[in-house]
Parts: sequence; structure tokens; C-alpha cells
Amino acid sequence: MIRIARLGDIEEIMTIVAETIEDMRKEGNCQWSTTYPTKSHFEEDIKNNNLYIYEKNNEVAGFICISNTEDNAYQPLSWRKSQKAIVIHRFAVNRKYQRQSIGTKLVEFAEQLSRNKGINYVKVDTNSKNIRMNNLFQKLGFVFIGQITLRNLPDKFNCYDKILE
Repeated sequence: MIRIARLGDIEEIMTIVAETIEDMRKEGNCQWSTTYPTKSHFEEDIKNNNLYIYEKNNEVAGFICISNTEDNAYQPLSWRKSQKAIVIHRFAVNRKYQRQSIGTKLVEFAEQLSRNKGINYVKVDTNSKNIRMNNLFQKLGFVFIGQITLRNLPDKFNCYDKILE
């Protein structure tokens, strides 16, 4: 079940973040760290009703931030549309529930939420070394747009978009 996140979910979310950072490091990916994303990022997401969780067995199996806020670094890219978009941020699946299509379900939920808001355009970025996320977005029909630099990190971030039917 996917539902809006609550402040009571923060502890589980931060456990998933810590595990995700550990897994990313093993893959040479420095996309997340102790400085991003932080508890305050998620508290702000919850306050703005932008954070959703996939709940399974009464625990947080994954989460996704869905908003219409784009990073300023997106501006120089040649996006396929110049209209308002839903943007996916801060997205991870609990180690315990990986390889169960939860990531796919969360992205499909973001797409449906976008449609429900009358927006047929979705944007996302991920570290170029985040092989699993890059593969997921490509598998789900997102189109590579270009690369940007975020938070002064050494690796480029791949940007994707998807025009919804």
C-alpha cells in the first residue's frame, strides 16, 4: 500500500537512508551522504505532503518524494517539454524489500499522481554511477536528457523525463 508519509515514519526512513548510503558507497556512488538527504529534508517533505511511502508488513518498504520543484541545475538542459512537470526526488527501497518491484510501483504511483493533477510530464535525476536507478528509469520508459552537476559532487547526474500518455 502506498500512502502519504507521516512524521512517525521518519525513524524507519532514516534507517533506509543509512543503508542506502552504505550500499551506494560499495558501488562507488556518492549521491547520498550524511549531509544529504537529512532528517530535516524528509520532515519538510512530510510538511509539504510530498513524501509517500510504500508500506508492507506494517513497515516502510520504500519511499519517494514527489513535487513540482525542480533544481536550478535543470535549467540549461534541453527538456522535451517546457511545461510544468512532476519531479521525483529522494527515492529508495528498504534492503529487505528490494527486487520485489516496489521501486517500479513507486514510480508508477508518481506517474498516476501526476496524471491526477493534470500534469503529463515527469522529470528525475540520479547519479551517473547509480546503475540500479538508471536502469529502472530506462526500463520504465524515461528518456535520457543530459547531465548536470549537483551539490558540488564529483560525479555527474543523469537527467531523464517521461511524457505521460
